[in-house]
Amino acid sequence: MNQHTRPLRRRAAVCATAVVLAISGCGTNSAARGDAPADAAAERSLSDAAREVAEVSRALARAGGLDQGSLRMDNSPRRAPCPVGGDDPDLFTVKHVWSIAGVPEQDLESALDRVHDHVREEGWSVLLYGPNSSPAEALELRAERPDRGHFVDALFLDARNAFNSRTESGIAVTVFTTCYRDAAPHS
Repeated sequence: MNQHTRPLRRRAAVCATAVVLAISGCGTNSAARGDAPADAAAERSLSDAAREVAEVSRALARAGGLDQGSLRMDNSPRRAPCPVGGDDPDLFTVKHVWSIAGVPEQDLESALDRVHDHVREEGWSVLLYGPNSSPAEALELRAERPDRGHFVDALFLDARNAFNSRTESGIAVTVFTTCYRDAAPHS
């Protein structure tokens, strides 16, 4: 990469991030990102939402095509507060955070390329796939399936990058849902 293309990549990443933030409703109420007003949240059981998020995570991991030993999927999907739910204990989102590590950087980048291809083939809307606006210009994938209430954010953290403080390269993945109203509300 020469001295002229680096600033262009950075500007493109900043513009892409601005578009993603505008689409995702950063600072606004957006049903697509789980930030809908409390009265607009669909009713859903936590167990159903968690099961679907786990299925999405497993499909994405398979699409990456790496050895199962490189997956760090030790935790289960978890209930999290709805970003605009305030103190309403009946509003929630489900998040599943996992990672891929322990393989060469080229394999990680290829795995993220395969995940990108998979989400496109499965009908997801890709909001960002390319360098993000961080100083490391990390390769990032952001995609959504608002019709199913699913979202993914996958970030390639390259330890070779001087702007990255990591000692091991990996891909950090977060799969999450829109906000739901608990079908079994708290009393």
